[in-house]
Amino acid sequence: MPRTVLTAVLLCVAAVGAAPVAQAQAQAGVSVALSQLQRPAGAEDGRATEPYVVTLAPGADPERVMRETGVTRVRFVYRDTVRGFAADLEPEQVAALWARPDVVAVERDGEAVGAPVGPSVTGRW
Repeated sequence: MPRTVLTAVLLCVAAVGAAPVAQAQAQAGVSVALSQLQRPAGAEDGRATEPYVVTLAPGADPERVMRETGVTRVRFVYRDTVRGFAADLEPEQVAALWARPDVVAVERDGEAVGAPVGPSVTGRW
């Protein structure tokens, strides 16, 4: 359950808008390349890839993990609240990531859809 919530939170943050998110991430020290967000998966070399979000253990180095598993098609790198990255991965890379002790989760990336909030909802947000 926590992995699903983490993925949903990360996807909701990305959906807020590219410019404000990019600015906030730049201030927070998170690497983002907007041109990578618009690139089709596997476009460089024709190999089949799928988008994934990889969550690492606290203190793990995302760059080291990506380098050691051959991940090159990176969309985002998370270094502050969460350690990890979003990338287009080949099946072999997914298997290599799951085999690592410093990898907490490897999940397919996708869209998050929230439930509508109606007038019957109470409490402060």
